[in-house]
Amino acid sequence: MFPGCSMLNKITGKQPEESVKSETVPKQLEDIESSIEKIFSVLKGPSLMAEETKDQNEQTQAGGQNQAGSQSQTNGKSQTEGGSQQKEQSGQDTSGQAKTTNQTPDPLQQAALEISQLHNLWNEVMPKINQKGAAKKLIENFSDALNTLTESVITKDKMKIMMALNALYEKIPDIYALYQTNTSPQIKNIIYFSRSSILFAESKDWEKASAAIKELKSSWAMFNNALEGKQQDDSSKLDLSILELEKVVQEKNTQLVQIKGKITLANIAALEKSLQAAEQSKKQKK
Repeated sequence: MFPGCSMLNKITGKQPEESVKSETVPKQLEDIESSIEKIFSVLKGPSLMAEETKDQNEQTQAGGQNQAGSQSQTNGKSQTEGGSQQKEQSGQDTSGQAKTTNQTPDPLQQAALEISQLHNLWNEVMPKINQKGAAKKLIENFSDALNTLTESVITKDKMKIMMALNALYEKIPDIYALYQTNTSPQIKNIIYFSRSSILFAESKDWEKASAAIKELKSSWAMFNNALEGKQQDDSSKLDLSILELEKVVQEKNTQLVQIKGKITLANIAALEKSLQAAEQSKKQKK
């Protein structure tokens, strides 16, 4: 009875009582979330990753390739002597360096590598959530969604991959609901429905985009009520950004949906970070 009540409270957005000790969520589950966001980022899709982080990742990947290419050229150059040979080698270096500099990481290849890592993380977290009493159907649903995502990479269709990736993320709140924490997993549903509205708008499926917005507003209303005035500035920003996102979806303006959707996701990330910081501060005072 009690685990069931705990899960129901989490799904409805009700916060646990102060007397209940907050449980630690497995790091692998958090890593799965991070990996999902990274895949969205490399595919230039709706990600919670900050723009600075995206730029750093791209620069690191490109820099690593350039450094490897530059080192290869240096090694080749040191093996030749003589004026004519050096000139010839110098010409090859310039050509080779130009090719290396122009190389950019293949997003589909990056996505495939991250998806492979998702399988490893899921393999590690499965026993943990099984011990927490996860229903067999919950585990099967996540596994099936992960397999579908893996198969979608073969199509090389970025939108299909992102749709499958978001379908996988949809299972995340149910896993978080297994744990007694001071932040409701309802915020994960808010992320899912926000992203759904953006992806459906990009696909010109306005009916589904509108349906996603309705679910988003419903999930946000429950979560916001449970906040009881906490993090008022962040919650107010998110509230207004959701209304703006709804407006441009109703107008069927794809470009503005991308902009407003990006702002909404950034506001969700800010609110989540603020709640985590508040919780950490509360723990330190005890």
